[in-house]
Amino acid sequence: MEELQERHTSFNEYLRIFYRGRWIILTTFLAVMAITAYVTFTATPEYEAAAKIMIEEKGGMEQTIFDIGGFINQATMVNNQVEILKSRTLAETVVKRLQASEWAAKLALLNPPENGKTGLFANAGRWIQDLVGFGGDTAEQRTIDDIIKDLHERLTITPIRDTDMIEIKVTGATPEEAVFVTNTLATAYSEKNRLQSQEEVRQVKNFLDEQLKLVQQQLTESEEALKNFKEGEKVAALPDETKELIQKMAEFEGLYNEALTEYNSNRERLKYVDEQLDRSKRNFDLSNISATPYFDGLKKQIGELEGKRTSYIANLINGGVYRDDDPQARRYEEQINMLKKQLQEEITKLATVEILNPVALSENLVARKIEIEANLQALQPKVEALKKIIDTYDKQLESLPEKSLRLARLERTAQADEKIYLMMQEKYQESRITEVGQLGQVRIIDPARPPKEPVRPRTKLNLLLGFILGLGLGVGLTFLFEYMDNSVRTIEEVEKLGVPVLGSIPMIKEQEAIKRLKILPSSLNGKNGSLDSPEAKRLVSRLITHFAPKSPISEAYRTFRTNIQYTKLDYELKALLVTSPGPGEGKSTSVANLAITMAQMGSKVLLIDSDLRRPILHSIFNIDRRVGLSNVLVGRATIEEAAQTTEIENLFVMPCGTLPPNPSELLGSSAMRTTLDAMKKKFDIVLFDSPPIIAVTDAAVLSSQLDGVILVIKSGQTDRDATFRAYSLLKNVKTRILGALLNGVQIESMYGSYYYYYHYYYYGKDGGKKRKGKKRAA
Repeated sequence: MEELQERHTSFNEYLRIFYRGRWIILTTFLAVMAITAYVTFTATPEYEAAAKIMIEEKGGMEQTIFDIGGFINQATMVNNQVEILKSRTLAETVVKRLQASEWAAKLALLNPPENGKTGLFANAGRWIQDLVGFGGDTAEQRTIDDIIKDLHERLTITPIRDTDMIEIKVTGATPEEAVFVTNTLATAYSEKNRLQSQEEVRQVKNFLDEQLKLVQQQLTESEEALKNFKEGEKVAALPDETKELIQKMAEFEGLYNEALTEYNSNRERLKYVDEQLDRSKRNFDLSNISATPYFDGLKKQIGELEGKRTSYIANLINGGVYRDDDPQARRYEEQINMLKKQLQEEITKLATVEILNPVALSENLVARKIEIEANLQALQPKVEALKKIIDTYDKQLESLPEKSLRLARLERTAQADEKIYLMMQEKYQESRITEVGQLGQVRIIDPARPPKEPVRPRTKLNLLLGFILGLGLGVGLTFLFEYMDNSVRTIEEVEKLGVPVLGSIPMIKEQEAIKRLKILPSSLNGKNGSLDSPEAKRLVSRLITHFAPKSPISEAYRTFRTNIQYTKLDYELKALLVTSPGPGEGKSTSVANLAITMAQMGSKVLLIDSDLRRPILHSIFNIDRRVGLSNVLVGRATIEEAAQTTEIENLFVMPCGTLPPNPSELLGSSAMRTTLDAMKKKFDIVLFDSPPIIAVTDAAVLSSQLDGVILVIKSGQTDRDATFRAYSLLKNVKTRILGALLNGVQIESMYGSYYYYYHYYYYGKDGGKKRKGKKRAA
């Protein structure tokens, strides 16, 4: 039950905080929403076009002979392409294409800049105009670096999760601008990838073209030399045995030159790849990586198999039974290919661990370098084995007569050059076909299309965020001000300081007091009963218990009076002092209305203005203050002479009198005690209005001589520390502290509390009295 009560109290407290800060919340909310709406509806619209491309794992010169995916995450490959799309090199290519675009030039002329806006195309500023040369004064045109920076700011590259696809987005001031730049970027990237893929093949093709010209020249020279020798030496032909030997040598020389050409082509490929890696500073020496006994053993096995295969083919050729599909030769070839694959895989693993990182290895150049190096190391034993066979046949030719030897060599050279030439032509045509077939890795899946709606400003989202931000900021400021506010607001807060509360008085509103007026102030007699003057409003609001006795505030003062009467039952309360921690907290108004309610009860009441520094009671009751308390204390007037009657029955008011130079000494004198005893005999209740307790010592000096002290605290103004300090000062002089009066309570700010429901249920929102009902406690 107690827990539920605590939760309910906490909830009501939050409601009161929100209600008190309702204007802060509303003002902040409206201000934020106004700013959000202004920025949203005046911002330049931005359109976003998107293109989608796919990165294929295969498509370059290289043929993947080992599974890179086993060592590298495919996402790394895509991320590398993302960085290429963001690169400055590609941005420069796009800018040059835009500069050369006739469509962009027309767009720049047809759509001049508007209101100094900035963007890629004319409607967004001077971006495209600077490109095509219509930007006006050259000194004002932006540099290429500025344009590239602008392009990068408008560019968004996003890899699509769990795919090999990338989305390219570009924002612009118009749909046409966004589409044009997006498609230009996607096309430039695709072509750059394709050209890079073809470059390696082109390098090999150019090498073969040069070698083909040399071989053709050599073939012409060798055939001419053979012809001249035969004509000069009158030699028609060689013996059949020698012809067979030469034919075999030509066969092996053809195989040798084919292997050597493939070896040199791979070296040309390696040269190109090394140049590209040197530019990116990612090159490495593979010979150092593979210089281990294990790799030496693999290369030795490949060399031995190549030797056996070559010898076997040589025997078949010598026997005249060689066929391309010979089973044993195919088995040798399969074993060699298996060892090549093993060599390449081991090199890749070692390179990943020793030299490279997965990001570098995932790049095509690095993968191709490993592949080419492995091919070179596998081809070298084959070339060496074929060279040994050719050298063997050369030794056999040395046994021929000189004339036959020269003819045999010329025959062999002519036949070998012819075979080499035919092989070169075949390789050259293959490289041309391969070059044309290199389409690169990039495929444009979805070209950009003109967007129908702008992506910025996002009107609905901005207004929603403005709504949330405005409301949140308003609530936050409310709680911040509540945290920073150290004033006392409610009875519970006063009681937490250890001060008992005798009553609470709502804020007195002049217009409401005038509305409830039942008695016309006597000061207005002869003034046609006008209540519009400031004097009348001040008088009515301060003496509301007299002029509007049926008001809720008057009822609150009567409750306060009753609580005082039942505070101390063991002794009679005849002389009371009313003070406050500081000035302007309503103690004089409170003591005046307390005196009126006691007089209305039939008691003979004397209200004394004991504030001998800044008196105010004489102005509230509109009486002469020249003869008063100070005059009585110095013996220049009697109590009867100083106590003045008022229009309120049973209420007498004694002003302060002449202001003395030593108020504290005068209030603490024996004359004060004597005068106080006389007052108690003549009146039923004596009330003292004193200065603030913290400011001066007058209240502390006087309070020790009286029957009780009431501390007036103003809600929302009196500081907690000041309240506790005033309470401590009164306790230090052993004063009978009856309790505190919470003054100036804002009923509206106490939503959810007992006082709010009591006021509005019992009196209604307009203050009109309603039937009584059950009061709701907080």
